[in-house]
Amino acid sequence: MKYLLIKGSYYVVGQSPDGDSVKFRADNPALWQNIDTENRAVFEAALAENGGLVTLRLQGVDALETHYSPPRPQTPDDVKGKTSPLLKEPARSNYKQPAAVGREATDQLLRLLGVTSSRWRNTPRGSYITEAQISGATVKESGKENLPGFIVTGDAERNGRPIAWVFPGTSSATDGSIVTNEQLVGMAEQSANYQLLKMGIIYPLYYMTLAGKLRQKLDTAVQQAQSAARQPAAAGSVTNIWRIDRSMSGFDLSNLSAVIEEVVIYPELFRRILRFYCAQEMQTYWGLLRTNAPAPSNPAPYSLNGFFNGANPYVFVVSDQDFVRLSDVVEIKGSSIRMKKSPHELVFLS
Repeated sequence: MKYLLIKGSYYVVGQSPDGDSVKFRADNPALWQNIDTENRAVFEAALAENGGLVTLRLQGVDALETHYSPPRPQTPDDVKGKTSPLLKEPARSNYKQPAAVGREATDQLLRLLGVTSSRWRNTPRGSYITEAQISGATVKESGKENLPGFIVTGDAERNGRPIAWVFPGTSSATDGSIVTNEQLVGMAEQSANYQLLKMGIIYPLYYMTLAGKLRQKLDTAVQQAQSAARQPAAAGSVTNIWRIDRSMSGFDLSNLSAVIEEVVIYPELFRRILRFYCAQEMQTYWGLLRTNAPAPSNPAPYSLNGFFNGANPYVFVVSDQDFVRLSDVVEIKGSSIRMKKSPHELVFLS
């Protein structure tokens, strides 16, 4: 993959950053044309809609979800347009993982980029930053942040977000210059991606498009965080998710609220659980529409039956050097679920 170094600025006021995404504006917007991506149309639309401001998706990392809305399954033809006075269609919701840890990851990313503190406003449609402390000044107006930085990117994902290595400050390199894998390995430790993984405040998330030597570099940060998690936590230190992660020890999912309010798990697993839950919820609703039946007063408990139906991708297990199905590394017994491999051992094909 060809990587480009693009200079610009980060924007946070009036925005909703999280631990693995942040807004960015390139100093030279023409450089975006040099990125080789299959998702160009989506990216261009997002770029135009936001006046040149883009949401970056940090490469190789995954923060706890702070506002995840699972996609709705396609409505079957036989119930399209049907309604019932006895039923209320399930509302579209934004779900989050334990909020304190998710917000802490966001705060740490902002700190790395130069924001010492921020104030948020919560609304029914979500949360956003109303003011930020930057270099001793309080910034309340969007576009006045003065947070220079640069990114290294070579692609945009399906939602149009550039997949980026995110760096604070300035670079002596030429804006738009090509960065090789070897050069990026040497730069990686200065990136927010690496630093957040080293803190242990976010998870790794690897795809086959990430070069092996870059994945191995990020793995050194993960292993440092996992090693630190086996030691007593220092007073005032950043939360280390590897101390509280339940992905591999297992957790009960008879009540969905567990992974929303209490249990810290791998975000990729969390998103799959929510997509499955949403699909189950809609299937139940459509079934009641077909029979014109009222909603039951005592709904059936959440079930994991069929969890991998239609959503069982291949993953590469680094420790085994083998390709397996996701169901081979995620164990389900009744209402309990656990991962048999650590997230940093998995590489998703897509």
